[in-house]
Amino acid sequence: MFNLISEIYRSYKKSKTIKKLTKDYLQHKIHPEMSAFDALNSNRVEKRNEVLNKIIEQSLDEPNIQPVIKKFKINKVKLQEAFQELEMLGCAQYAKGHYVSISSLLYAQTLEYIFYQNRSSRVEKEKMAFTLIDYFDKNKTGDIVDIDYK
Repeated sequence: MFNLISEIYRSYKKSKTIKKLTKDYLQHKIHPEMSAFDALNSNRVEKRNEVLNKIIEQSLDEPNIQPVIKKFKINKVKLQEAFQELEMLGCAQYAKGHYVSISSLLYAQTLEYIFYQNRSSRVEKEKMAFTLIDYFDKNKTGDIVDIDYK
């Protein structure tokens, strides 16, 4: 019973942390209507990168994600690259309260889906993005792909 209560509390704290990180990230995001000069002269890039580092650290520290991190040898650089790719592929949007690019890095099911195979074509990458958006939009739970962790 204690473990269940502990897990519920940890999940609640994680959810609050994700919401705060998402809010902070979006507050410092560079908007298309900003000129390059304005974006570079503001502290948005630096602040956005600070928040992105916090998101990546949160992912690397998340207990439920550790098997995925170990299996696919995920590190800070790989997470940063995955995040940037997700943003460019259209995951820079909300789906049922989740900012998909961020939430995808913070849950085991979506993180393993991102890294379980090497996608080389644009079509494969776009399918991945669509699957992630759909996963959050339909409040799905459970595995997206079946991975053997033995």
